[in-house]
Amino acid sequence: MVARHARSPLAPSLGASLGAALAAGIVAAVALELCAPPALGATPTPPSLGPPAGEAIQRIDDYGAATAAAQAAGAMLLVSVEPMAGSPHDLAGDRLERAELQQRFATSGLPWVFCRIGMDAGGAALVGDPGLAEMRRGPGVFVVDHTPGPYAGRIVSILPRTPGKYYAFSPAHIDELAALPRASLTQRSLILAVRIHPENPQSTGGSCDASLCAAAAAHSEHQARIRRQGHHGWDTRSQQIAAGRGSASEVCAESWPNQDLLDSCVDCVASWRQSSGHWNAVRSPQAAYGYDLRRGSNGIWYATGIFVK
Repeated sequence: MVARHARSPLAPSLGASLGAALAAGIVAAVALELCAPPALGATPTPPSLGPPAGEAIQRIDDYGAATAAAQAAGAMLLVSVEPMAGSPHDLAGDRLERAELQQRFATSGLPWVFCRIGMDAGGAALVGDPGLAEMRRGPGVFVVDHTPGPYAGRIVSILPRTPGKYYAFSPAHIDELAALPRASLTQRSLILAVRIHPENPQSTGGSCDASLCAAAAAHSEHQARIRRQGHHGWDTRSQQIAAGRGSASEVCAESWPNQDLLDSCVDCVASWRQSSGHWNAVRSPQAAYGYDLRRGSNGIWYATGIFVK
């Protein structure tokens, strides 16, 4: 068990729910872990089709049509909301056009639909929806999982291009979206924060284990409920987790109040870096891992990582 955590100096708040559907002007919120994408009617711009049907990646530059195509194909939908529609030199759009990036997504094991939309061509209305509050009302990239399974129809990744206090967008972060495991928005956001840390920690190089993710979610919920960070009940939980699997370890962290999701994820990883015990677990290769975090009623996010050697 990793025993200690040094809280880092952390500090815009995520709403109590991060899911919303925009239909006929009516916004319906859902819980964060069940984050549903906004729905928009078709824009006047005709769809721009890329590879033919059956290819791993389709390109449809109309949000409504791209959503329908992703639903029909059981695909992941990546939406790049850009400052100007059709800009040939947009930093995120340029990244999506690169052959090596498309190859990375094409070999991810999942079908993908790419959609580029400008803030001036429907994107502003899209990011103004409460379901995309994490986009910080500006351009950025988000992913909706339309593959069959527990996350179907849910937003599972959000990368705002407007800088926060701790998270700052890099086009290279788009590459990481291809390799993130199928998981919830909170889980994928914390895993991303681990992977983009400049010291390249290796704990997410193994298998993202559903049972470990569930255990991390449960302990994060427990910390959020009692509004106190700690390895409460680890002696018992570690035996249950490790039974027949090898040794288990755990890391915990908390944010300062009222940070948004990505700022909290990045800073929790930074706080683990301040504790040698925690960082040894986060930076070391692990056979299996699970990460998650939850926000308490005090506005503080509580993060957990659980590993099995």
